Amino acid sequence: MPLWELVLTNTRMMGYKHFVPEIVKASYRRYRAWVLSRDLRPSASYFLSPEERSASAAVSVIIAVHDAPVVTARCISSLEKFGGDAEIVVVDDGSKLDAVRQMLDHACSRNHWKLIRHSKATGHSRASEAGVLASERPYICLLNSDTVITPHSWAGLVGAFESSPRIAVAGPSTSHTFGPQQVTRACHCRHYWSDEQIWCFAAKYVARHRLEPIVDLEFVGGFAFFIRRTIWNELNGFDKSLPDYGNESELCRRVVKIGLRIAWSKAAYIHHFGSESYGRTIGAAGIRRRSLGATDYINSRVEMNR
Repeated sequence: MPLWELVLTNTRMMGYKHFVPEIVKASYRRYRAWVLSRDLRPSASYFLSPEERSASAAVSVIIAVHDAPVVTARCISSLEKFGGDAEIVVVDDGSKLDAVRQMLDHACSRNHWKLIRHSKATGHSRASEAGVLASERPYICLLNSDTVITPHSWAGLVGAFESSPRIAVAGPSTSHTFGPQQVTRACHCRHYWSDEQIWCFAAKYVARHRLEPIVDLEFVGGFAFFIRRTIWNELNGFDKSLPDYGNESELCRRVVKIGLRIAWSKAAYIHHFGSESYGRTIGAAGIRRRSLGATDYINSRVEMNR
């Protein structure tokens, strides 16, 4: 058994004790990430394969940004490197930091991306909808700004859509989300890896899993939410009562209700840090409050429609 698998096994068996000081926990997390990353020593340049570039041309990437300069800069940089021929639409949803606004201005100008700017934050749902309206490609990717795109972000998902017209929504594997798309090893290391380590892990992960069949799920994570444009239009996008949390899961319920499929492709990997953009504004307590409110709203809608 590789050392990193042994560490993961021991972590699951031992867990954390509540009385362990936070400094000890932090030291352990760093050490665990170091052990789990020992084989991620990229020695080659990473590039977009012809297959990935061809697939990217079918995708409109909509990225809603609300400050969070550090993770946003990494996301923008990865899109510049591996966005391929995708249509990129950046929605600056009321960012207050001049550094973020200038970064987006420069990135969109030099890459010929579309930039939409909101004077006040409207929330992820409304910002995403504004971006979709400005885009054209057959597949939409609603991408969180606290993600890192890899050289294996497009072909697995476009391939899933093209494998069956009944697949309406799809998502990649990742480092942080709710549900089975989350890769445990990547989750433990998500805040510690450099971009090069992320790309190296993605290459190893996809090489190992790319021939596995797609997995049908009830919903996929919203960090990189791929949907057919025709279905987005048919269902009129997100529920207008959900400004952010719960918007993707509610839309997935409507997709399933009309008899279509939601797929997870292990042939794609997009790294996700988690709660680093809009979540920074409202904090952990605010996230929990909005998530619970969204769940109550969605459940009430389900009861009404029975």
